[in-house]
Amino acid sequence: MTQVGPLKTLQPIKAKICMREILALTIAVGLLASTAATQAPSQSAAAKSDLLSMDQQIKIAQLITKQTPPLTSGRFSIAMDAVVPVDIQLHSLPVEAEQLAPRLRGFGYLVVEEQIGIVDLRTRKVELVFPRWGE
Repeated sequence: MTQVGPLKTLQPIKAKICMREILALTIAVGLLASTAATQAPSQSAAAKSDLLSMDQQIKIAQLITKQTPPLTSGRFSIAMDAVVPVDIQLHSLPVEAEQLAPRLRGFGYLVVEEQIGIVDLRTRKVELVFPRWGE
């Protein structure tokens, strides 16, 4: 029975060690989650850049350049993942563009200065940006 006393004094020490291990594990999981969250946008941006090949971009840009003058008022700065304001008109893609790249069905576009933005018509989010090439 004399050993019960020292065991009772060890229990709070073990509890402190266990709490430290739990705290360290929680911090490690939090760091892993935040690292994964910061890497996700770059992966999605890479996937978006594969939406069109360079040849498709050039051909579609030539089609669009013939049809649509660019916005030059500076009301909107085109960028990946930007949401186009509702007061800026989006254009439907030419049928020829959808034939060149069937994955673009349901997308529209806008031209700002020397850039073309491919836009999801449902969300008005810019999914791809590439240069405006003429013939």
